[in-house]
Amino acid sequence: MQPVPPQRDWARPPDITPNAAVNDLPRRTRRLRNPGASNELMPSTAARSPVRIAVRAGALLLLVLLLGGCLLPPAPKTDAGQDVFNLYVLVLALAAIVFVGVEGFIVYAILRYRRQPGDDTLPEQHHGNTKVEILWTAIPSVLVLVLFVMSVITLSSVEARSDEPGVIINVEGRQWTWVFTYPDGTEITGPSGDEVELVVPVGEPVRLVLDSADVNHAFFVPEFLLKRDLIDMGENAQPNEIEFTVTEAGSFAGQCAEFCGVGHADMVFVVNAMPREEYDPYMAAIAAGEPPPAPPGSEECGTTIELEAVEGQRFDTDVIEAPAGEDFCIELTNNDTVDHDVGIEETDFNGDDIGPGESITYLIPAMEAGDYTFYCTLHPTTMVGDLAVNE
Repeated sequence: MQPVPPQRDWARPPDITPNAAVNDLPRRTRRLRNPGASNELMPSTAARSPVRIAVRAGALLLLVLLLGGCLLPPAPKTDAGQDVFNLYVLVLALAAIVFVGVEGFIVYAILRYRRQPGDDTLPEQHHGNTKVEILWTAIPSVLVLVLFVMSVITLSSVEARSDEPGVIINVEGRQWTWVFTYPDGTEITGPSGDEVELVVPVGEPVRLVLDSADVNHAFFVPEFLLKRDLIDMGENAQPNEIEFTVTEAGSFAGQCAEFCGVGHADMVFVVNAMPREEYDPYMAAIAAGEPPPAPPGSEECGTTIELEAVEGQRFDTDVIEAPAGEDFCIELTNNDTVDHDVGIEETDFNGDDIGPGESITYLIPAMEAGDYTFYCTLHPTTMVGDLAVNE
């Protein structure tokens, strides 16, 4: 009979000769040979250069400061937008408190409990802390509850509808332009790439009924802090609506905020908000097919610059002058065969378009002394000139 090999006792490690390499042993055996090794720390490494630490901290701080300019949205120009802005500030403030608190504890732990010379073993290890766990559960719960309540209040304000809005305008989005239809049937539209004008009164509720003629679009004006989709709901469904009250007069750029095809970038418009006493004659002129009246006070301009658009898509001059520090006017006469307007590149001014044979007077707000560029926004490459604003 073959001799039976001796049975190994697995409850204890095998005998190892002193010359055996530790790395050749099973992991379990290595642990048993030095049971206290789990509490030992690796030798200290060389300290990091203070200069490197300062550079990294400074770079992080600089990044935070640069991003700080992007933290807040533009100042709202509507009542509902103000509510959205307030909610945004609240969320930002609470997020900042959480960030500072968490990062503060992390930095404190790093500095207070960092490894000191002579620390060769791990400190006492603790498992769980009921008070701390209750605290870090209660604080986020309270924050979420506050944000929930404030979000519901803000949403109710944004979705509120007045019984008698100042004007109800049907807004239709189509690839790739806008059609604004007023209660009297007046329709304002334009070719793709043109800033179609939406005229609204200031200080009165404006309700927009939104619909799409093809794909999904979105009505968005950054300074209103409001956005709403235009979707073809069909004949039997209620279209989307949005209501707001513009709080100050001015022109505000808008655009489609839903990718709608290759011409999406050309789907732009401008909201022209004005007091009711200006709004009524302005809309009456558009309904009659006449040029809109000049802004009040334009007939009292101290300086009026006469500018003519002539055949061949060019201005009759490429240099004009205006006084600094006071309003002035540009009287544009269109003697060409296509539409023209006047814009000033270094400012937000963009005048209304006029057709062949028409004329219009633009009121230009006071400008600082310097050199500017005026141009036709419809033909910016061929119709351009220098505007010198002098003291």
